[in-house]
Amino acid sequence: MSIWISRTTADWLYAWSYPQTVEPATDLTFDTEVPKPEDLAWTRVIAPDERRSVSFAPRLADRGVVIKSDESVTVLPRSNAELHVPLPVWLVVSTGEGEQRLLFEAPTRELHRRWFGSSMQGSLCYSVFSRLASDRRAVELQPVSAICPIRIRNHSNEQFRTDSVFVQASQCRLYRPRSQTSSPFANLEASTVVVTVAGTDELSFSIASDRSRLADDLEQIADWRKRPDDSWWKRGYMLFQRISNY
Repeated sequence: MSIWISRTTADWLYAWSYPQTVEPATDLTFDTEVPKPEDLAWTRVIAPDERRSVSFAPRLADRGVVIKSDESVTVLPRSNAELHVPLPVWLVVSTGEGEQRLLFEAPTRELHRRWFGSSMQGSLCYSVFSRLASDRRAVELQPVSAICPIRIRNHSNEQFRTDSVFVQASQCRLYRPRSQTSSPFANLEASTVVVTVAGTDELSFSIASDRSRLADDLEQIADWRKRPDDSWWKRGYMLFQRISNY
């Protein structure tokens, strides 16, 4: 992802673009006196004040994310499993020091949108293709992602099988290691999602408390966009399911 930001006396100008090839990225690089590309769509923000500094921070998506795998995962009856999936990260750009003002935010990668669920009880979400990894070290982090642990507790007497994961990223918090003082976009972690399977189509979902993440020597760097509640857990479509038309 490349971003261009320009400041004049009365306004800010900004634009961004995505490269054809996606490479892992964990840090920001800056250049000055860069010519403005003519083929970009520029946005102008009127800001007749003296703020001339900008800051950058990561944040999770503003809506749900579907992670689709090319292989299915099965959790045996009366057993537990933990999967790890990548969530796309947004770049938040603010102006000023101290009391900052949001200038704009944008996803660090180009994303496609898809409808997930039924026509009556589904939602528009972003889609990402990646493995549902059992080992967090196997999660594909391109270009910038946050690892989201998914704990599955299969209390039923049947196998639970899925090849897709839906995470309401807007209700998750963002963390990184306390000891990390550089590379603000590296080693990012999201809230843990807990899925309890009581039987066929009988699922309950929750977001684990902060204690489970802070105990891992992580610190919170971004809050949820929407406070978690029961509404999105209790809809008629499943958080995990095989999607024949996806």
